[in-house]
Amino acid sequence: MARRTLNRRELRAAAEAAEAMGIKAQADSPKPGPPARSEPLRRPKAAAGPRMRVVWAVCDLGGRAVATFEYPHKADAEALIAQLKAQGKGTHFLRSVKEPVAP
Repeated sequence: MARRTLNRRELRAAAEAAEAMGIKAQADSPKPGPPARSEPLRRPKAAAGPRMRVVWAVCDLGGRAVATFEYPHKADAEALIAQLKAQGKGTHFLRSVKEPVAP
């Protein structure tokens, strides 16, 4: 069964009447509970993933990488695409791919 909503003005009037009689309010008394922690809980840092590098991948229409080039050699990758197109090897496109760095 639902409780009746308490009227804020009635509660305030009752609190002032109790204060005038010298009765301490229940909200002023400390509530028992566990002691407060001095330091907040610290979560452990997530393990760092492997270092990644970006390379250019020349891909066919199926998305399979035909060749990869270092990031600064984008012009070489575009030249390979033009060469494959001239040979009639189908349509290819350039994609940047992240791959892990070998130690």
